[in-house]
Amino acid sequence: MFRIFASLLFLVIVACGKPEEEKLFTLLSSDQTGISFRNDLVSTAEMNILEYLYFYNGGGVATGDINNDGLVDIYFTSNQGENKLYLNKGNFQFEDITLRAGVTGDGGWSTGVTMADVNGDGWLDIYVCQVGDYKGLSGKNKLYINNGDLGFTEMAAAYGVDFVGFSTHALFLDYDHDGDLDLYLLNHSIKKPEVFSHSDTKFDNQDEKGGDKLFKNLLSEGENRMIEVTEEAGILSSSLGFGLGVAAADINGDGWIDLYVSNDFTEDDYLYINQQDGTFRESLQEFISNTSRYSMGNDINDINNDGRPDIFTTDMLPEDPKIWMKSVGEDKQEVYDIKKRLGYKDQYVRNHLQLNLGNGRFSEIGLLTNTYASDWSWSPLIFDMDNDGKKDIHITNGIVKRPNDLDFIQYSQDLGSGLTAAEILQKQIEMLPTVMVPNHAYHNQGDLVFTNTSKNWGLDQASYSNGSSYADLDNDGDLDLIVNNSDQEAFVYRNNSSAMQAKHFIQFDLKANSFNTFGIGAQVMVFRGEEILHQTLTSSRGFQSGVSTTLTFGLGDSPALDSILVVWPGNVQESFIGLAVGQKHSLQQGAGKSTKIPSGKTKAFFEIVDVGIDRVHLENTAFDDMRREYLIPRKFSTEGPALAVGDVNGDGLDDIYFGGATNQPGAIFLQQPNGQFSKTQNPFFEQLKMAEDVVAVFEDFNQDGILDLYVGSGGNEHETGKFINFDRVFINDGKGNMIFSPNSLPPIGENTSTIAVHDVNGNGFLDLFVGASVVTGNYGANPKSTFLLNDGKGRFRDATEQYFGKNFLPGMVQKAVWADLDNKGHKDLILVGEWMQIQVYQRNQNGTYEIQQNSLEDQSGWHYGLNVADLDGDGKQEIIVGNLGLNSKLKANAENPTKLYHFDFDGNGQEDPLLFHYMGGYLMPFASRDDLIKQIPAIKRQHASYAEYAETKSPKELLDPKQMEAAAIKVANEFRSGIYWNKGAGDFQFEPFPIEGQFSPMQDFVIFKGKDEKRYLLGLGNFYGFRNDLGTSAAQPLVLFVLEGEKINPIPIGLNAQEYWGEFRNAEKITINGELHIIAVRNNKSPIFLKPIP
Repeated sequence: MFRIFASLLFLVIVACGKPEEEKLFTLLSSDQTGISFRNDLVSTAEMNILEYLYFYNGGGVATGDINNDGLVDIYFTSNQGENKLYLNKGNFQFEDITLRAGVTGDGGWSTGVTMADVNGDGWLDIYVCQVGDYKGLSGKNKLYINNGDLGFTEMAAAYGVDFVGFSTHALFLDYDHDGDLDLYLLNHSIKKPEVFSHSDTKFDNQDEKGGDKLFKNLLSEGENRMIEVTEEAGILSSSLGFGLGVAAADINGDGWIDLYVSNDFTEDDYLYINQQDGTFRESLQEFISNTSRYSMGNDINDINNDGRPDIFTTDMLPEDPKIWMKSVGEDKQEVYDIKKRLGYKDQYVRNHLQLNLGNGRFSEIGLLTNTYASDWSWSPLIFDMDNDGKKDIHITNGIVKRPNDLDFIQYSQDLGSGLTAAEILQKQIEMLPTVMVPNHAYHNQGDLVFTNTSKNWGLDQASYSNGSSYADLDNDGDLDLIVNNSDQEAFVYRNNSSAMQAKHFIQFDLKANSFNTFGIGAQVMVFRGEEILHQTLTSSRGFQSGVSTTLTFGLGDSPALDSILVVWPGNVQESFIGLAVGQKHSLQQGAGKSTKIPSGKTKAFFEIVDVGIDRVHLENTAFDDMRREYLIPRKFSTEGPALAVGDVNGDGLDDIYFGGATNQPGAIFLQQPNGQFSKTQNPFFEQLKMAEDVVAVFEDFNQDGILDLYVGSGGNEHETGKFINFDRVFINDGKGNMIFSPNSLPPIGENTSTIAVHDVNGNGFLDLFVGASVVTGNYGANPKSTFLLNDGKGRFRDATEQYFGKNFLPGMVQKAVWADLDNKGHKDLILVGEWMQIQVYQRNQNGTYEIQQNSLEDQSGWHYGLNVADLDGDGKQEIIVGNLGLNSKLKANAENPTKLYHFDFDGNGQEDPLLFHYMGGYLMPFASRDDLIKQIPAIKRQHASYAEYAETKSPKELLDPKQMEAAAIKVANEFRSGIYWNKGAGDFQFEPFPIEGQFSPMQDFVIFKGKDEKRYLLGLGNFYGFRNDLGTSAAQPLVLFVLEGEKINPIPIGLNAQEYWGEFRNAEKITINGELHIIAVRNNKSPIFLKPIP
């Protein structure tokens, strides 16, 4: 008997296993909490997602202490049922007091909800948005005024805010600093989103029911009502707007609250900058380069503890590769071009994280932080989920029916034979896919690194989640999470951080001296060391939701803090010191010490200098690479402008050559003794203006002691060998006039990308390596790069085979430099390019060159920039390389490289470039099925549906395996820019730049010594010409590093970003008035001159 009992006991122990480790969040059941709210939706023939696109947008949730008992209460909105108000009784016990409180919503289609003290009596009121006067819906917005006895009185009409229309959400703010709370009402259009109109129509196309509204509160003037001030305040209220998110923060640091509005579909998002006079100016174009395309919810908070508010918007890009590949993606290139012509900004189907640079600009880094794909996403909340002192990101996901499924879109259009309209509609609704997905939690690791920790934190339940809120429901110092779901009970998560990790925290309730009793709009900053923990108290966050008025700051393992600074509404600033951590503090306005917030403006490292040059590079926009090669990943037609610096007239002053795009002649500007520049006239430049200048260099080619000019042509528009594509040499007549020398060069008609000058054979004559980047019309093929030998008279012959062998095709070369890497007295040729390793060609004893075997051969990338210098003073030269960076959909490492398969897959005589990247552990095609079919029609037969296409898990599953085996394959396994430290004997150790150097492709570098004798490295980047499904790369035009031994430390440039933003291509050091300057040229813009200040 004992043996039987023991055996049974053993089986029980094995079956149970170890107790499950407690996770950061615990989902509490409705039996535990008493919260049984569900937002159930029933689709009918009259009301469904095909009749009302926002049918499944779901409800919101707001948290706040409605009875001032120190416990945070919860309000949920319902679309087809009653809203619910739950009173917090403590210990996660809640009571449904909806009926007693009188806040049911009257059965209207409720959407957003927010809590704020509208009438200034110290009690939180509730504002509920509804959809009305549409398809039988009769709702109107509700304002529930708190009576102070757990009862509310609906007074929207009395206050003038009983709006009837298509409301999404509301936000309260004191935009005019008069001490009361005004109301921004976010609404949405119901027009057909696929019908495009010019962006400018937003200014005169007003929509009474769908356009946004601004209401001014007259409480400070003695009246309990609001008046609409939309038009006079500069708020756009047109039918173009599909408002799904609104957030408030002091974006530009001037002490006044600004607004960010995320718009679904074609309309741009809005960034309203407060003009401090009762008006706003829509300023998105000035501050932000690109946004989400289907912008949903948003949130504003400081993600990197620099004291500046950053912006996060959600979209619909799935994380699951199968869902991704069968869902509507980016606009086709043709549609994208149409939208650009209609005045819309760059928009991409993915979440966007806008990092506030503090200089009038944001860098979009969603791709860099890997927070860009979370599925059909709604409510982003930026808050410290584990109290480690760094704010994390929680995102709600899911939709009951997915109308962006491409198979649904295709097959639903084929219905109709023998069916009535009602039957077709019913069939279409039945065909809509239904997929539950988990919400996402991104853990902030610091240094702009985020990891998806949804599962590890206990937040990975599959759901259709919409609105969300956070609050410390049990007063234990960590923030709990509440989520409103469709067709499910609401989620209430208990945060276990305080019990599990014993992280430190501090909390604040604010008491303002105005009708804005809770201090909505106040900024609180916790200073500790170099960090500034910053939050803005706002009534609304995420999607259709609002959060508690208590501000919680996680402090991590250290309880130390220096001081607390509060910027009260009205820009009154006070500091508080000596506050104990681990507690909630009530901060009363006037009780702190009057102070002034640090300006936050970084001291400028450079001064932008006006040298009298009126020159703007004018890119040829008539030609588009993608129209000829539909699968080409980027443009090669926007590589200029070319730049060369040298003294061309022998007066001891540096002069400049600026190259032009097609139909723009190049120009030389001569420096005058006063540091200004004057343009010279040159008829040859005018005659040869059809060529696209990509690169240029001043050197003495004919040994007369005067600089001549070499200009390389490119642009990818003209076929190899065409005269218009030829490079050009201009011989200096001794007076600075450049004379075209047609016999100086053999017919080089490639797409020239780089010129490297060196006397290779030691005869005193300067020879040239001329690199080429792409074969016109055949991306992926290796173009012919050329070595040119100088006869001493400025005439060159092609000596490539003589010096580099018969089959010298190094690749898609972007940059070339001659440098002695091994200190043997002979310069090596270093090449970098697209899909290329860093190639080092070393001189043999017979004077020829062959590629050197070294540690560089293991890494290949999309290299654009190159410089060589001894950075650490050890006598050996390092290689500085500009790469694609990390802010891209394409990711690569040694185990999971990005690949290009190059082959004529459809037998039409034209080789096709197929891009593959790893997703979910599989090497998958990057292009959409539609784009591939356009280039290779056989794809349609191979993969009859989008669902079949989504099953592709390797190149051999895409097309004929034999073709894939026959294809030429290019590989990129490293996309980071950085430095290869020269350790000698061919050993180079790669050190990527800090994260600030990975925001965008690095195109060029300048190394210089400052007045402080320190060495600096200036990186120049941005590239706007990637195909639309990759998206523009416009996050970091300039980045500066100080070099101290082998340490690379980023330092702020401190310039107003509006003065220098753009696509930088080339830069050179130049002496002006005897002082070092840097000239940097931008594609399709004017050059800038930077003078170092330190």
